[in-house]
Amino acid sequence: MSRLSLIAALGFCSTSALFVSACKEEAEEPFGFTCVELIQAENQDENPFVGTAKIKVTLKYEPCLIDYYTKTNVDQAMNGKDGEAVFSEWAERLCTESVADPLVACEVESFAQLLQPSETNPIYQMTVTYRITDPSKISGRTLLWGPGPVEAYADCATGQRPFVKLTLPSDVIGIDKDNKTLWNAQSWANPRGIMQRNTAGCIQASIARQ
Repeated sequence: MSRLSLIAALGFCSTSALFVSACKEEAEEPFGFTCVELIQAENQDENPFVGTAKIKVTLKYEPCLIDYYTKTNVDQAMNGKDGEAVFSEWAERLCTESVADPLVACEVESFAQLLQPSETNPIYQMTVTYRITDPSKISGRTLLWGPGPVEAYADCATGQRPFVKLTLPSDVIGIDKDNKTLWNAQSWANPRGIMQRNTAGCIQASIARQ
């Protein structure tokens, strides 16, 4: 829905109580995020996050989102004609969105979306790089990762949902001011996250110093 259409729909909602539920559905945002909670691993005697200047989180797209960005909604990809505005908006929102869990103190530095078909090594993923504004506000806090279409707008095939997944320890890393990797995900409790508008069911990454 365009911004003008959304404004018109909201205006209609305010004057017609009969269509409140329909208007709520119309006004729902098409894009959201998943989340990664950063936890100090049990075998770490000291805080592994000390000295962190940046965090990089790379999550792989599952089939619904691969199809979304390469077949059904290619204009919404980061380099698509509509994608630039979406990603620019969410660069401002990922570290400030109002959610139930405390967020890592950060600013989004960049997105790197890779949509690479191949018979032998296809790669469909996105990396978000966050600048850390306060390293003391990382442990036990949450990073929002996105943007991506929420389920109602993702055009998923039957039996699919807009999931992304963490697959490697190097998918979640912390970097110091000299661009040296300080820590990575030692393990994770659940590897999959769904694109949504809340922090229920976050991927929980246990972090250890390298």
